[in-house]
Amino acid sequence: MKIRVARRSDKEIILQFCTNTFSWGDYIDKVFDIWYAEPYGRLLVADTGGNIRNKDEQYKAATAIAVSHVVSCPDKKRIWIEGIRVHPSYRRHRVATALIGKMLQYGKQQGAKEASAIISSRNIASQSLFKNNGFEIVSKWRYYKIPIYNKINEVRNSKINTRIASLKDIDDIWNYLRFSETYRLSGKLYFNAWRWYPLNYKTILDFIKKQRLIVTENNRSTIKGVAIVNKEGYWNRTNIFQIVYLDSTSLFSLQNLISFCTKICFTSTYNNERHKFDQLQILSYQNKQLLVVMSNITVKESEQFFLYSRHL
Repeated sequence: MKIRVARRSDKEIILQFCTNTFSWGDYIDKVFDIWYAEPYGRLLVADTGGNIRNKDEQYKAATAIAVSHVVSCPDKKRIWIEGIRVHPSYRRHRVATALIGKMLQYGKQQGAKEASAIISSRNIASQSLFKNNGFEIVSKWRYYKIPIYNKINEVRNSKINTRIASLKDIDDIWNYLRFSETYRLSGKLYFNAWRWYPLNYKTILDFIKKQRLIVTENNRSTIKGVAIVNKEGYWNRTNIFQIVYLDSTSLFSLQNLISFCTKICFTSTYNNERHKFDQLQILSYQNKQLLVVMSNITVKESEQFFLYSRHL
């Protein structure tokens, strides 16, 4: 078996075994070209190299039998591992383990200190794979997909104000997060296009400048909750409005934050810009308050994910 950098010519054969990976299908067809062209990562392929034989002799030597992607995070201290897929006929040959080893080697060469990946709670095989390769769960996240017609009722209370944050809020927001249990338990990370990145003072400032940070506060202007949103979608999906970080001191302020975001979706207006959103997605550190809010509405999809990490 040989592990090498992917070629464009590998795409067709790879997509043949990356179509029905999960009950809903797969996403490799949507990201292969993106990952192939990404400058700060490696799209890797395992091919037979003449050393592994398919039990039914379906593939010839040097044919791609597995794929994975690794990318350096913006702070260059972490690498992100994603998209490990192995052809069914070549599973249990330690192909995935070899891919992980190659990606960890890449991370060390880049000077990274940590490697991370996200795995569905239903994917027992991948959980075992990562545990056997030295990864541990650092936080648990819950994913919700809410149809646009399913509006959460707005909470009316004169003591609560929810709005888009401004630059004058930066120190108050940072102080709120520094003492937030949710921030600590989430690993001090936020979500973007199915990758998790460090949420720090610098990134918060950037979110405020891009008017992507929403706060809720009491009548004393004390922050009681924070939400970070994404109105650009991801990959080729531009009709998705996302909450990529969600943090609140109470059930009441949490519902206000989510209500504010659903209102944006329904009016199709964000910061005086017109958009067409078909869906609100929430990916947040799992807590009881969020479960309570979501139980009050009909959610099309809910799933739990585990964030795994290990030191390099």
